[in-house]
Amino acid sequence: MTDTTTKALRVTNLKAENYKRLVAVDISPSGNVVTIAGRNAQGKSSVLDALWAALAGGEASRATQQPIREGQDSAVVRLDLGDIIVTRRWTKDDAGTLTVESADGAKYSSPQKLLDEMLGRRAFDPLAFVRQSPKDQVATLVSTVDLPFDPEELERKRKGVYDQRTEVGRDVAKLEAQLASYPDHDPNLPDEEESASALLAEADAAREQNASIDRAVSEANRQASAVEWAEDALREAQASLDAARSQYADAQKALKAMPTRVDVSGFTERLDGLEASNRRIRAQKDRTMVAGFLSAAKQKRAEHTIQLERIEKQKAEALAAVEFPVPGLSFDDAGVTLNGIPLSQSSSAEQLRVSVALAMAANPKLRVLRIMDGSLLDSESMQIIAELAAEHDYQVWVEVVDESGKVGVTIEDGQVAR
Repeated sequence: MTDTTTKALRVTNLKAENYKRLVAVDISPSGNVVTIAGRNAQGKSSVLDALWAALAGGEASRATQQPIREGQDSAVVRLDLGDIIVTRRWTKDDAGTLTVESADGAKYSSPQKLLDEMLGRRAFDPLAFVRQSPKDQVATLVSTVDLPFDPEELERKRKGVYDQRTEVGRDVAKLEAQLASYPDHDPNLPDEEESASALLAEADAAREQNASIDRAVSEANRQASAVEWAEDALREAQASLDAARSQYADAQKALKAMPTRVDVSGFTERLDGLEASNRRIRAQKDRTMVAGFLSAAKQKRAEHTIQLERIEKQKAEALAAVEFPVPGLSFDDAGVTLNGIPLSQSSSAEQLRVSVALAMAANPKLRVLRIMDGSLLDSESMQIIAELAAEHDYQVWVEVVDESGKVGVTIEDGQVAR
C-alpha cells in the first residue's frame, strides 16, 4: 500500500447526503479558494461542517449534536483526497463509522489515527484565531512550531522567581521602614553600654578616698593643736613636746602620701544621663543589625532580578532561533506579537495573514482549510487569503452569504443549485 501520509492532500470531491441541512451535494472544487455561497439557512455551513466532520472525527462530532438531517435515519459524507478516500456514516443508533481507503481500494486499519496525523497538531478556521484570547493565541502559536523549551515550564520558573523577589521586596520595604525609625549613627557613642553599678562603685570608692583625706586632715589639725598645747607646756613637759612634734611630723607625711581630692559632684550627673546614653547605644546596635539585614535582603532581591533577566534572556534567545510561520512573529507574557508589538494592535490584514499562515503551518499534509463566516471579510482580506493559498498551494473553503447565485458553488435547499 502506498504511504500517503507523506504527501500533501487536497479535496478533489466532496459528497454528502442528509448531513445536517444537506439533502445531497456533489462538489468537485477547482482552484485554491472554494467559495460556498447562498442565502442563509440553505446549508452552506453544513457543507464546511461535513468537510470537517469527515476528517476530525470525535472533535467535530462532539460539536454537532444532530448530524443527521431531520426526518432521515442516516447520513454520509465522502471525501476524495486524491490518494485516499474518507467515508464517514452516521445512523440514529450509533455515533458513526469511519473508513479510509486508498485509491486502489485497500482499507486502512487505523483510519482516525491516519487522519489525525494528516490534520497536524491543530486544525482550525483561521478566522477563529483572531477571535481567541491572547493566552489561547499563544497556545495556538506554540502548537505550530517546535520550541527548544517548554513555555509553561519556563513561565512557572519565571513566576516562582518573581514571587520570591516580590516576597524579598516586602522584606526590604519593611526593613527600610524599621531602619528609618532609628536615630542616625553617632560615632561618639561607645560600642557597649556602661554599667550603673560600676559607676556607683566608682563613686563610692571616690567618696571613701575623700573621707580618708578628711580624716587625715582632721588628724593633722588635731596634732597641730597638740603641738601648740605642748609648746605652751614646754617648760612643763619637754618630753611631751618632742613626742607631739614627732607625731605631728608623721601626720604630715601621711597627709602628703594621700592622693588628690576627687570632685564627686559629676557622678550624680553621669548617673542621671547613663540610661539615656545606654538607650542610644542599644538603638545604634539595633540600627547596625537592621542595616545588615537590609543589605542582605537587597542583595537577595538583586539576585532574583538577575535570575529573572537570565530567564528572559534564555527565552528571547530560544525564540530568536525558532522559525515562525510569519517573519517577525513571536510571543511574550501578554500574548502573540508581530514585529515586537501585540498582534491585537496590528492591522486587520496583518492579523488575517498571521492567522492563515498559522493554519497552513499546522496542516502541512492535508492542505485544506475552512473559513466560516467568510461574509465578514472584505475584498482585501479575500485577496490576502487567495494569495496565501496560491503561494502555499492550499485549498481554502470559504462560506459566504450571497443571493445572486453567481458566486462560487451556490447551495439552495441543501443541494447545489443548478
